[in-house]
Order: sequence, then C-alpha cells, then structure tokens
Amino acid sequence: MGLAGQGSDSMVQVPVPPLGSYESGRLFHRLLQLFLRDLKEAGQPVGRHQYLLGAVVQLHEPARAEDGDAGPQQPRCACCRTPYPCRTVLGVAVSARLPIPWASPAAVAPALLDVGLDPRPSGEVTADHVHWVRGWDARRVAQGSWEIGIVVDRGEVETLSVPDDAAMARYLAAAAVALGSPYPYGWAEDAAEAAAVRTAAHEQVDDWREQVRLPYLDMHREYGAAGDAAS
Repeated sequence: MGLAGQGSDSMVQVPVPPLGSYESGRLFHRLLQLFLRDLKEAGQPVGRHQYLLGAVVQLHEPARAEDGDAGPQQPRCACCRTPYPCRTVLGVAVSARLPIPWASPAAVAPALLDVGLDPRPSGEVTADHVHWVRGWDARRVAQGSWEIGIVVDRGEVETLSVPDDAAMARYLAAAAVALGSPYPYGWAEDAAEAAAVRTAAHEQVDDWREQVRLPYLDMHREYGAAGDAAS
C-alpha cells in the first residue's frame, strides 16, 4: 500500500519547498517517512538499513516556531536549526525520488539555495534557460520540452531531452542533490578496517532478526510494492 490508493489519502500532495508553515513541514516529514517505509516489496520485513534511515531523518524533523514569533513562517530543522527541509532531509527526499510537485526549474532553485544544495557557481535559472554548472546547459524548446547539453570527453556535447517543465524540475533537483557512491560502495576499502567492525555488525544482524518480529515492526510487513516477496 503506497501513498496513493488509500481512500481520502489519495488527495494528499507533498508540499512544495520552500515551506511556509510548521503544519506544511510536518506533512512533508510524514509523507517522506511513509514514502521511505514503502521502498520495499510488500511481504518483506522492515530492513535494518531502512529503519536506520528513518531514524536519521526523524532527527531532522521540523521544529515548532518559538514563542513570540509572528504569523506563519518557514519552519526550522529541529537538529540543524536551518530552514526546513534542511540539507539532510531534502537530500534524502530528492535522491529517493519523493514526488515533490515542483512546477518548473525556477521553483526548484529557491528550495535548493535555501539549504545550500544549489551548485551554481555563477549560473542562472529562468523560465526558458538553466545554466547550472560548468559544462551543463538546458534550454526550453518546442512544445515546452527541454534539451540539456552536457559537455563530455574532448568537448563533445551529449544531448538529453526532457518532456516538460515538471520533468525538468525533477531532473534539476536530482542532478543537484546526487549523492554519488557512498563509501564503501564502489570504493577501495581497507581490509583491516572492514575486519574491525565485521563481528559486531554480524552480532547486530542476529539481534535484528528478533527485533523485526516485534509487532510494531512486523505490522508494516504488508506495505510496499507488489513483487515476488508478496506472492
């Protein structure tokens, strides 16, 4: 069971950052956590890494406004004290492909700039042109589609087409927040360092086999996409 297809819940939309109130921040946070919960196949138990990611995101929940603050305003991260969603939360949300309904690239730019994820050293974002990083340029063409030119080896330009403003906004956000390959995936690792933590990690795997059977976790087994594990 995902976010859609659950009765009245199907009418709920992810709020678009930058957010203007604590209530919109709480909704964004809950929808992100539900989305992360659903990133497995139905019938599979909750994964240890999935649970840990949720715990880290929870540390960065939106904080209530301080007493005396006037009117609705952008909430702040309870952990970072920066505007919510903070760099950690927005980075996770965009990298995981949370369906944030940004309408255009120009709508994405302020949210990324707010949290320090805007990678433009001297670029610009307008309704019809995006210059984001060196060797990367995008322009709006016929029927509202976009063409992205990326300079590759020896100055050659690789062209990618994106169908509309919303798709371009999603592409731009994902390109800006790309996390790359976290260590040690795709990296050379030190065998002695790996050995130093392996036994303790295996002990925690054994402990998790018991914890994941507890009712508060096992009740979430049904959530997730249909797949082999659900049959």
